[in-house]
Amino acid sequence: EDGAAIPAVVTPVSSVQSSSASSRYKTSLSSDTMSTDVGAITGYLNAQDAADLDAELMSSPGFSLEQLMELAGLSVAEAVYDVAAEEGGKKKRVLLVCGPGNNGGDGLVAARHLVHFGFDATIVYPKRSSKPHFINLVKQCEDMNIPILDFIPMDSNNTGEEEEGYYDVIVDAIFGFSFRGTAPREPYATSIANMVTLQKNQQSKPLLVSVDVPSGWDVDGGDLTGTGFCPDVLVSLTAPKLSSKKFQGRHFVGGRFLPPAIAEKYGIKMPPYPGKSQVMEI
Repeated sequence: EDGAAIPAVVTPVSSVQSSSASSRYKTSLSSDTMSTDVGAITGYLNAQDAADLDAELMSSPGFSLEQLMELAGLSVAEAVYDVAAEEGGKKKRVLLVCGPGNNGGDGLVAARHLVHFGFDATIVYPKRSSKPHFINLVKQCEDMNIPILDFIPMDSNNTGEEEEGYYDVIVDAIFGFSFRGTAPREPYATSIANMVTLQKNQQSKPLLVSVDVPSGWDVDGGDLTGTGFCPDVLVSLTAPKLSSKKFQGRHFVGGRFLPPAIAEKYGIKMPPYPGKSQVMEI
């Protein structure tokens, strides 16, 4: 539901990541959670298995979409809180860019939780879903006085350095594991380009956090179309997708709800989440 249902291209593109993603967190992981082999901790899901696992979780009886989205969004909010809190104690401004499908719903949930966590959140939601659950999520955000915009606010120089365009964290919740296509379509192509501009040009260098899969990346192959979109932080949900092997940055996994039998069936496993946390850095 997140993207165009057309075959992915196979043109190889360099997976070199931005220096901000690779250098900012070189030594930030603790020795008990850092590993060079993410697959040994959780395993990986390809696009088809991710879709099949999701459908199996929501088989009847089972989880509802609303339950899974709430848990996923809470995980995203907790990861954002963790990385932002390390940057200083001042109140954080977070911009959440939400897509038309379930990944966007995760972003709407995360925005609400981040406000409860003490952050200032702003949502960009170019195409609102007409489905009842998404209408409810928007209403919940409006009740929390969260601004909901149609596009990313940029100043006249497209740097985002004016006050109205200043953010400490930008959350990419546009496309998830169901994205298929050659290149993102509008209005999301512009949203992705604007996030890259803010990440590179804003004086404060905001953290760019992607939910599950960096938007515009092929779920299995990575940035096949050369978008140049390289988040600083990735929050994989349920388990990392194959494309995350090409990600260089700070990597979390969230979604502490996977039944053991389903995990075994798909060759993945829950990481050793600490205490009551809904997310873990891997």
